[in-house]
Amino acid sequence: MGARSIVLRPLMIAIIVGLLATIAWLLWSIGIIPPSVPLNIVYTLLAVVGIVLIVYSISGPILKSLLPKYGRKAYTIMNVIKVFAYIIAGIVLLTSLGVSPEVALAGGTFSGLIIGLAVQPVLSNFFAGLIVLLTGYVKPGDDIRLMTPEIPYQWAFLPGYKYFSPDYIFVGYRGRIVEVGLLYTLMISDSGIQLKIPNRIIFNATIVNYTPETQLERMLQVRYEFKVEYDPDLVLERVRNALSDMEGIEEITINEQSDKEYYIVQIRFFAPMDRDWRAIKSEVLKRLIKVHRELKLVEKPASG
Repeated sequence: MGARSIVLRPLMIAIIVGLLATIAWLLWSIGIIPPSVPLNIVYTLLAVVGIVLIVYSISGPILKSLLPKYGRKAYTIMNVIKVFAYIIAGIVLLTSLGVSPEVALAGGTFSGLIIGLAVQPVLSNFFAGLIVLLTGYVKPGDDIRLMTPEIPYQWAFLPGYKYFSPDYIFVGYRGRIVEVGLLYTLMISDSGIQLKIPNRIIFNATIVNYTPETQLERMLQVRYEFKVEYDPDLVLERVRNALSDMEGIEEITINEQSDKEYYIVQIRFFAPMDRDWRAIKSEVLKRLIKVHRELKLVEKPASG
């Protein structure tokens, strides 16, 4: 059905455009369309509209046929096809109107400056979208964090212990790229909010890409507080024993003293990109809590 629709839809549009061109010729012949209106302009406009309609009519079936083979790359392929189709439509329009490069340059002084200033935001987003599409700067399916001052961002004010796991945070919106269009990029944030971001901002932004391509694993860390009354050597020994059967544990150290009553044990570990790092972190924390409870039974904190 997909292959048939890809063939039939352009054919139907071509027939409809041909009928409209015939009707336009008849109306021009009997004088309803003034003779001062050149028929080639009418034919050109119909041809451009026909090309655009054909592209939109077959984009859905082509995308469905490409998705099983190319996955998320199918959206990029489809957008590139649309870009080239629009370029062809523009060439057809200029050629049919008899606009040569010399004429375009000669007439593009003052009027071109005015039009250029008026459509500058549109053109900047369009050409930025072309570069993003052709270079793969971001692709549909990518899990990214967008870091740019052009989109205001304010993180929630949380207690300090909420940031014990990382030593730093990336300030920006995180989400999954759904589509890279010609003027804007559609992203679904990690909280389910739909963001339509102009391509110019995407191209100028710093992108933190969490999607595994060349990266095979991710370095993470967990920090846990123990009271200073607990023997540090005993704590480290118990933690190492508790995590000994877990893969990817890189380092277990006393990181720092958070205040006068606690010191922090830091566990650095690698998480494969094809596994859920949250589950690994949860398992590490669960075992640390068990160690903490066991220490309470073995070694009673000294009282004042």
